[in-house]
Amino acid sequence: MKSIVFYLIFIFAAIFSAFVSQAFAKDTLKFIETTGRAVIESDEMLDFSRRRALEDALYLAALHGGAKINGYSAVDTDTSIQENLVIQPASQILDYTIISEEKTDTHFIVKIRSAVGQLVDKGCENKGLKSLSVYRPIINVDPSAPFWVNSLANELTEKVMDTFKSKSNINLSDNSLVPLDSDQLITTNDDYDYISLTSGRERTRYGDYAAVLSSSIEEREKFVGFSTYNSLIITLETKIYEGSNYAFSFSKSKTLELVFSSSGPWRTINLLLNPNREAIVEPILTAAKEHATEVTDNLICKKMYSIITVNNGKIEVPLGKRHGIKIAALAVTEGEQTPFNVLRVERVSENKSVLVPLNNAIELSKLNGKSIQFLGNM
Repeated sequence: MKSIVFYLIFIFAAIFSAFVSQAFAKDTLKFIETTGRAVIESDEMLDFSRRRALEDALYLAALHGGAKINGYSAVDTDTSIQENLVIQPASQILDYTIISEEKTDTHFIVKIRSAVGQLVDKGCENKGLKSLSVYRPIINVDPSAPFWVNSLANELTEKVMDTFKSKSNINLSDNSLVPLDSDQLITTNDDYDYISLTSGRERTRYGDYAAVLSSSIEEREKFVGFSTYNSLIITLETKIYEGSNYAFSFSKSKTLELVFSSSGPWRTINLLLNPNREAIVEPILTAAKEHATEVTDNLICKKMYSIITVNNGKIEVPLGKRHGIKIAALAVTEGEQTPFNVLRVERVSENKSVLVPLNNAIELSKLNGKSIQFLGNM
């Protein structure tokens, strides 16, 4: 009977743990308040009791994030079987702060607020706003291609730009008349540069991205049997660069081939394989739209990083509304006493955010210069 009771307890605990773990998996970071207690054995061991109370509160917080339950059987010397359950936390305490401490005649009581969970890359579930500057495209057209191909290259560029503009998560700056010369932009001091002082230079801001589209159109001739087939090889490539230093971020490319004419001894087949211009251009423009969508989908999924600056006792980062940062957004940086320092956005302007740490006892000077990553949908 005793064995059956233990098995029922184990099954119930396992089901409850699975339910909690499943619910917790939907939200990889949550805040929990727990209270830990420890017996005060003597005044000399008061600090020991305080640490035990804090450990108790931390353990309870970890259990709230889910539990792993293991069971095993043990045989006593009288051959009776004992069922044992071992409960371990399934989550991690990323950061915490002590809310209050209380000492009674018999116990030391500590109340904490913890950030519990696991920082797991879940793919692009939350798509954030990105600011993108598009510079002059690089166009290469085969001189032997039909005359109408030159206008096709411009149509491709316009389709890509129109697709960028249609995306609600893209804050677009159209610099398509200006070539991107990253070396010159990096080395030029605007305070002493004639062009910068007179007409100005189109620069990509910190936290923004720069894009350069390259399109190449070549003609290819194939001989199959008694027929000759002429086709266009269209290659689209967009390179994305990060921020004001124009470091390469990623690139996307797409290539397609379309037959635009044929010649051979069979006149009917030749007519069928010689489509009009509209029939050729339509799939090419569709491919350009798909290419632009691939670029923006990849861009808006990129995580936001920055560097912390501590000014007048405030934690600041040079990212703001134009980068999708919102009030109460969460961010993390590497911790010392805990795996991470969890911070929350308290104020946000167009290009700057002020954050506050979960742990109010942390020395702000230790955060200065640290890399910080924003979490989830900002």
